[in-house]
Amino acid sequence: MTTGAQGGTGILSSTHYDRNIRGAVLAQVVAALNNGVDGGATGNTGPTGSSTGPAGPAGHLGPTGPTGAAGSSPTGNQGSIGYRGVPGGTGPTGATGASGQTGPGGPGGPQGPAYGNTGATGPTGPSTGTTGAAGPAGATGRTGPTGVSGPTGLLGAYGVTGNTGPTGLNVPLFIAPTSSPGVTGMVWNNNGVLTISKGPGT
Repeated sequence: MTTGAQGGTGILSSTHYDRNIRGAVLAQVVAALNNGVDGGATGNTGPTGSSTGPAGPAGHLGPTGPTGAAGSSPTGNQGSIGYRGVPGGTGPTGATGASGQTGPGGPGGPQGPAYGNTGATGPTGPSTGTTGAAGPAGATGRTGPTGVSGPTGLLGAYGVTGNTGPTGLNVPLFIAPTSSPGVTGMVWNNNGVLTISKGPGT
């Protein structure tokens, strides 16, 4: 709300008066008109106010009137039976009741026969079983002893005597035995083939 003093009257001037002070301002205006207004020129005519003021508060509720006399209309006919409603859903399953006490044991049945009937003879099984898997190879046997050496052959014919060579160093001559000495590492003449013995019998 925009306010200001009007002339020298001290009356508030506004384009939108607060409705709570409209009465006081109108009273001041009426008093000023009755007493004559001194001061400046008359201002422009203000806008026309609303044709009706705001609605007042609702009045208090009046007292309730007396109850009217009972009517004399006869009782109407009984209405027809209403439609049967849709059946309600099945309720939740109730809790399981406690187990009852165990009843006494029944009497023992009659004793059965000592032996049952002989069953039918089963089918004859195969004459031979399934061939088993091959067993592991046996260990290699030990090497047998060397056989007896054959007889020494006849000496061959002597060759032509060669020229005498230069005199050499005096070196002892080694003649290999013609049978195995039975000592590992020793050399012997095996039918003209020098052979290193690997032990007894070789």
